[in-house]
Amino acid sequence: MRSFNTYIWRSLSIAIIFMASVVAFSAQAATLTSGNDYPTTLQTSQSANHLLSFTTPSGVAEGETIIITFASDFDTSSLTEDDVDITDDSTDLTTAADCTGSEQASVGISSDVVTITICTGDGGAMAATSVVDVEIGSNATTSGTGSNQIVNPSSVATYYVSIAGTFGDSGSIALPMGGDDSILVSAQLNSTSGVSGGTGGGSGGPAESADTTAPVISDILVSAITSSSAVVTWTTDETATGEFDFGLTSSFELGTLSEEGTSVSHSIELVGLDEGAEIYFRVRSSDDSSNEASSSTQTFSTLDEAGPVISDIEVVDIGTTSVRVTWTTDEVANSIVSYGETAGYGFAEEDETYEESHSVILTELLAGTTYHFQLSSSDLSANQTLSDDAEFSTATDDAPTNVSGLLIAEGDTTLGLSWTNPEEEDLAGILVLLCSDESPSAADDADCTNVFDELGESVDLTGLSNGTTYYVGIFAYDAAGQFASGALGTGTPSASVEDLPSEDTESGEEPPRGEDSSDGMGVPTGDTDTDDSEDTSAGTAVSCGDAICSDTESEDSCPADCAIDDPTSLGAEAGEIERDDVSYLVAGDELELTITDSGVIDVLPTSTLSINVPTATLSDSTESVTLSIGLESYLLSQTDETSVLYSADVTTPSISATYLVAIEGEGEDGAQGVSSFLRVVQSGHTYEDIDGEEAFVSGVTVTLLQVVDDELIVWDGSPYEQFNPTQSDSLGAFAWYVPNGTYIVQAKADGYEDYETSVIEVENSIVNPSILMTASMGVEVVEEPITQESEQEAVPETVLVIILESPAVKVVQESLEVIRDLPGVEEAAEMSIPTLAVTAGASVVVLSIAFDFLPFLQYLFTAPLLFFWRRKRKGYGVIYNAISKTPVDLAVVRLFKVTKDDEASGKPGRLVKSRVTDKGGRYFFLVEPGRYRLQVTKPGFEFPSTYLGKEKQDGSFLDLYHGEVIEVTAKDAVITANLPMDPSQADKFQAPASVVRRKKLRALQHSTAMIGVIASIVFAIIRPTPFAIGMIAIQITVFALAKRLAKPRKPISWGIVYDKGTGRPLSRVVARIFEPKYNKLLETQVTDAKGRYAFLLGPNQYYAVFQKPGFQKEEITPIDYSQKSSPEDFSADVRLAPQSGDRSQAPAETS
Repeated sequence: MRSFNTYIWRSLSIAIIFMASVVAFSAQAATLTSGNDYPTTLQTSQSANHLLSFTTPSGVAEGETIIITFASDFDTSSLTEDDVDITDDSTDLTTAADCTGSEQASVGISSDVVTITICTGDGGAMAATSVVDVEIGSNATTSGTGSNQIVNPSSVATYYVSIAGTFGDSGSIALPMGGDDSILVSAQLNSTSGVSGGTGGGSGGPAESADTTAPVISDILVSAITSSSAVVTWTTDETATGEFDFGLTSSFELGTLSEEGTSVSHSIELVGLDEGAEIYFRVRSSDDSSNEASSSTQTFSTLDEAGPVISDIEVVDIGTTSVRVTWTTDEVANSIVSYGETAGYGFAEEDETYEESHSVILTELLAGTTYHFQLSSSDLSANQTLSDDAEFSTATDDAPTNVSGLLIAEGDTTLGLSWTNPEEEDLAGILVLLCSDESPSAADDADCTNVFDELGESVDLTGLSNGTTYYVGIFAYDAAGQFASGALGTGTPSASVEDLPSEDTESGEEPPRGEDSSDGMGVPTGDTDTDDSEDTSAGTAVSCGDAICSDTESEDSCPADCAIDDPTSLGAEAGEIERDDVSYLVAGDELELTITDSGVIDVLPTSTLSINVPTATLSDSTESVTLSIGLESYLLSQTDETSVLYSADVTTPSISATYLVAIEGEGEDGAQGVSSFLRVVQSGHTYEDIDGEEAFVSGVTVTLLQVVDDELIVWDGSPYEQFNPTQSDSLGAFAWYVPNGTYIVQAKADGYEDYETSVIEVENSIVNPSILMTASMGVEVVEEPITQESEQEAVPETVLVIILESPAVKVVQESLEVIRDLPGVEEAAEMSIPTLAVTAGASVVVLSIAFDFLPFLQYLFTAPLLFFWRRKRKGYGVIYNAISKTPVDLAVVRLFKVTKDDEASGKPGRLVKSRVTDKGGRYFFLVEPGRYRLQVTKPGFEFPSTYLGKEKQDGSFLDLYHGEVIEVTAKDAVITANLPMDPSQADKFQAPASVVRRKKLRALQHSTAMIGVIASIVFAIIRPTPFAIGMIAIQITVFALAKRLAKPRKPISWGIVYDKGTGRPLSRVVARIFEPKYNKLLETQVTDAKGRYAFLLGPNQYYAVFQKPGFQKEEITPIDYSQKSSPEDFSADVRLAPQSGDRSQAPAETS
């Protein structure tokens, strides 16, 4: 009987619960009146149809949406519009994928979200209090076809379906998924034995058996979930009590709630819960015999209906075009910033990452502009919070830096201006003002003439008056119309005065064409034009101790060469302004440089320097303030609204040297000024030693560490507009401006040992160490064996005896004895021999600096190898001039072995071999299988060639190489690619002054070497000591080197440039040869005193230009050598016409 009653009660409970609500909707204020979801199954991983039924208190108007969102664990990917039906108070609505037709509702499905839109004008609107049913799955057969279903989540847990949309109502439904197809959650019961009853009395029969079976708990349901309440129900198979243990953990620390009385249907109502909290619980029931059953631990979560709390709003990192907005929330949420120039915003930047600390960067803003902004953060329950409207303003865009390197070339009624523009993205143009009385006071000086207004770096001013001094002002300006303070200069046009011809040409006799009346080097043996200002010691040292501070040396790495004593203090000049009143700012004006007691300020080359002078230090009558750095002058301007400062932003010189800095204020009360020194120090470098040659290493990651409280921390360079870590550039250069302190630099690069400097005590705000990178151990450098075979032919002894015993030799010996007996001769000879040794050493130094001595030395060691492999090679590769097609002598060719990682990171790879080309530009490499890359260097040339681009053939030159990877698969393969190089366009190689300087240095070197040979022979004869005899060999070697390296090629014939008016040869005419396709400058020459020049040209098209101040430019075009089979001299005679007037009375040209 009891089993029957139990069955009846259990079936009745299941039926009541299922009919009432399989899953109860969470009732909440201002939400849907009621709502349920009736899935056909709650078993995990099973496909189910869903019937969502809810009452809308607001109704759904046309154009509004109903959005049904399933938890992401449901799989809705197979659903389409045909799997959804909608009814309004049992009236079916027609559906479609969009509202273009007459259907009443459109259905869209994306990422577990079903969006239903009531179409406008089709009669689908729903009235308030309507009951809306949405069928999803194969049960949608009215308007849809119902062929797909929703797949339940795979894990046992409670999942939610939310209803919301623009119609204004919302709610959430909890679906507890189970491991089987039972209704809701089936708990695993734990039975306990009750107290057994005593034995019955009387004599009637046996005692009745005691009840020891605990109730069976089933159908646990959590319903009516809100943000602070819920109802938990369950059933038992017999009447029993109901207890509910709950808490925020599985310890159930919040306590126990109990039902009154006993029942088979149990219900506990929870109130006062925390919003969005996860509640742990279990249910317990005991029958009349005190047999207790308890469920396993279950969980559910209250609804989260409150949006996140936004606090700590800040706008930081304010720049001219960007800012960063930060804030915090009390729970994880996403980030949206709406912004614009009005409270209507118009722009938005968002970050979908859910976090409590928020940071959003706004970019592409306008400088100096006020913006409105509002923050929005939504939590995981889609609760959104908006901040109040706020404002921020971007930084005002600074005026551009001044131009640098202003040069003014004075000609006949002309001034040629050239300068270098600052490297600024918003640079819009350059304004050039020309004034006749004084320098311009500002960019809008009405007393001056606007002669140039465009983005360029040079202008020629013509039609000027000779002998008149003109004042020039050059003002850079940006897109916002802001002008730099201005660079100043002066120039005086004048008519050219020609030099007199040499004695050879005064007689009216010209040297025969093809004959060289010079010393054999193309340099006249008589007097030549000299320029005392020219430096004949051009070049760069490559080793410490040679008295020249090279690019790879610094004061720290080589104090013997690079130590610079502070110059003598100049002090303040007349006036109230003092040296300490002037501020020198770098690193985005964040660092003020320290001035030494001697008035020296250290700066890095080509960096932006802001110089400021307080207005209060100048007299009230001051009208203008100028700044001079070396030979360059600038105007200081009052750029701030309060006019408390005179300032100028300039680019520091590129050449490491000490420059005089002078600041002068002019006014009615006279001049005020102060002077100091600007010392441009070298950047730091990363380099390596290759075959005794220092080679820059680019792409090295250098990290600056600061010592703070005895700990090393990575220095933050962002406040100073610098990167840390950074990478060394193509020349291995790097440096930082930093606050004075203690630092260490670390350097890392693939294929090299990690390097860390010693502690660097910075007192001048500059970190610039030179770092020698060492190849990693285990990297094998493969070189082929060098085999040298030398054979000496024995000279017959009889021949030597005949020569020594000849009468002529005996006469010479007797004459020498007489000379040796002269008083003081031997002593003078002995004292002169050390001088010869010093002269020889100096010659070698000059050769190594200016004339490729080190590459030639390397060539001497590798030349025997080339000879040894001659018969085994298939040919040579040639390094040649891409324009003139002539071979490049003494070019250093390096072979690098590369890996795929090197290619991906852009690294050159590991150096394995190097060669130096001969006069024919030839080289080759014998290699094993692998991947290789070639690099070639030669002063005055650039590789790879931009002139030939990616061409693979250039006339007779095949297999052109431009820096790509060479893959070798065969053993003992030979790399013989042809490498074109472009002539450098840099002034140090093409400027006329540089050409003249190199020519004079060649002549001096050759003459010194020849004198050294003669002197060493004479002294050895007078005093034949072993040392003196050894000096003969040394001087002969130096002479041979000078002849090989310093002596220029002697042309077969000369071209001569004449004055068309007088017929006399013109000296110091600048002759240039170009190729016409890209107007590439091939070579520059300056005619000598006899007006001579000559160019060696290979198969190609060319044109030549001849220029000299006071004369009209002459151009010869075309020059067609394309059909020539080999290089030939171009030496046409040229006649230059004077620019104006009759030159017949002009002063004769001097030589």
